[in-house]
Amino acid sequence: MVNLFEFSVNIVEETIVIGFLTAYFGCRYKGIKMIAAFCIGLFCAVSTVTYLNNTYIYEGFLGLIFSLIFFLYSLLFLKGDPYTKLFISGFINCIVYFIALFSTLCIAEIFTHDYRVLYGMTMERIFLIVLSKVLLIGVCILLLKFKFHNIAKRRNMMILIMMPVVAEMSMVGIMQVFLKYSELKSELLLATVSVMLANILTYYVFIKINKDAEAEKEKNSIRQKYENDKRYASDVESLYKKTCSMRHDLLLHFTTIRGLLQSDVNKAEQYISAILQNQLDTIKNLVKTDNETFDAIVNAKIAVCDKFGIRVQTRVKTGSLGKLKLDEIAVIFGNLFDNAIEASKNSEEKYIELDVQTQEQYLSIFMSNSIDESVLANNKGLNTTKSEKEYHGYGIKNIRRIVKSRHGMVDFFEENGRFCVDIYIQ
Repeated sequence: MVNLFEFSVNIVEETIVIGFLTAYFGCRYKGIKMIAAFCIGLFCAVSTVTYLNNTYIYEGFLGLIFSLIFFLYSLLFLKGDPYTKLFISGFINCIVYFIALFSTLCIAEIFTHDYRVLYGMTMERIFLIVLSKVLLIGVCILLLKFKFHNIAKRRNMMILIMMPVVAEMSMVGIMQVFLKYSELKSELLLATVSVMLANILTYYVFIKINKDAEAEKEKNSIRQKYENDKRYASDVESLYKKTCSMRHDLLLHFTTIRGLLQSDVNKAEQYISAILQNQLDTIKNLVKTDNETFDAIVNAKIAVCDKFGIRVQTRVKTGSLGKLKLDEIAVIFGNLFDNAIEASKNSEEKYIELDVQTQEQYLSIFMSNSIDESVLANNKGLNTTKSEKEYHGYGIKNIRRIVKSRHGMVDFFEENGRFCVDIYIQ
């Protein structure tokens, strides 16, 4: 028969834990769905603990099943990374174990030498319940204050996930010793606190690892932005020099044409024809579309291509770039050109082609560049080949990130001596 008092205690405890997990990760749903998800998690936890309490005086290692219940609740209904959910589910269950054991040992040390008093309807039992729930609420508040959102590396996670499980098993052993040898409660209390301190240090190390990883990621991102800005400044400088050179040539040409028009119109026409034949390639390299950001980036990159003797051909459908934000245009086309220039400048043919158009609801971006040797044969992941790898290799990642955020697709392949990038963005 279910003891209503114990049943109420179970509801309070599991409400605290399920509420903690929901606050820690955030629910995927809102409104009635969020309430329903919370109730499902609470029902499963309360049903399990009630059954175990009515079957065993102390559930022992069977209590580890709550880590699984908390994890499944987090996995199905809450946001966040599954590895972090697994760790936090085990960690909060370990906290519940510790508080129950710590409170029991403290009350036994202070009030009684007979542990059976703590499992009946006595004042000691009520005081034990109040103390344990207050401690649980306090610890949950602290964990929410010092929570983290992202994991560092999965291999570190797999090691850290085992720590709460090991701590729980240790405390189960301590509790079983207490039930047999209650006179050792002082020594067992010390052992319990030591085990929990080790687990808290694990949590601290976990947070520290993640903060260090985030700081390193931020540092690399800033360094990458600096390198991109420096490279873009160099590209703009090249474009400026090219523009100044064209301006200087135009002044000479116009002066010459004006003189020829005054003396011999036929010679002026011949001169104009010669200019169009010999310098048309230089003039037509300047790209002009309905998107100024795109024009600025591509023209700067074309100026760099001129230095390496790379031929560039672009086809951009009017209005097609309206789907992209300015920063997305800069990231996608800046990185595409940088990678294409790096590969094609060492090839024999030296050319880059870019085709941008709309296909139904998709924006299609197709770029190809010449290569003499396969890039994908030995580098399928397109990892950077530069030194200081921790500071490079973000170009492709940033392109993938934008495409993914736009629910698009990106494909890298090779054909007919060309390296190709095919992007579709909604």
